[in-house]
Amino acid sequence: MAKRLFLLHIGPDAVDVAAMAATLALGGVALPDVSSETLRHAGLELTRTHKAAGLRGSQVEGAWAKVCRRAWKSRMHCFASVPELFDAAPEQVALALDGLAGTKVVLVLTSGFSALPPAAWMAQVRPHRTHVLPSHLDATQLAAQVARIALMEEEARLESRLARIGRRRRRVDRRLAA
Repeated sequence: MAKRLFLLHIGPDAVDVAAMAATLALGGVALPDVSSETLRHAGLELTRTHKAAGLRGSQVEGAWAKVCRRAWKSRMHCFASVPELFDAAPEQVALALDGLAGTKVVLVLTSGFSALPPAAWMAQVRPHRTHVLPSHLDATQLAAQVARIALMEEEARLESRLARIGRRRRRVDRRLAA
């Protein structure tokens, strides 16, 4: 079975994820069944900045695990926006990706083309799975771009599968001819 995609938007600016749901569904992408507050708490938990936000550790503990569980339970490709992770340190990035084991993480940035993607993320996520989009997109335009990215990833997976089947078919044909 193919791995599910987890399309992670790390900002640097926040987006209205609820307004994106209908457009994302066109591309076969769902939103994890969590509130925007839980996504914010997940970012604060991973970056360990909950005290600066005026929260206790017990208030944010387990938020990222909840997001990952709900994404897995959706049984679809998922999209989440956690802009607090834009400036994450390498160990925080590794911690975030550990929770997403079993999925293909696709990084979506809306930093425009003037800023480079964060080095901590680029070291952990394959370059062809990092997509930098213009910073001036509204929620509907961003959702359309994310859906397009999900469809491109699915197309690449199917092309690879067809190539493997073609190679296997040629081997069988050679054996039958012998």
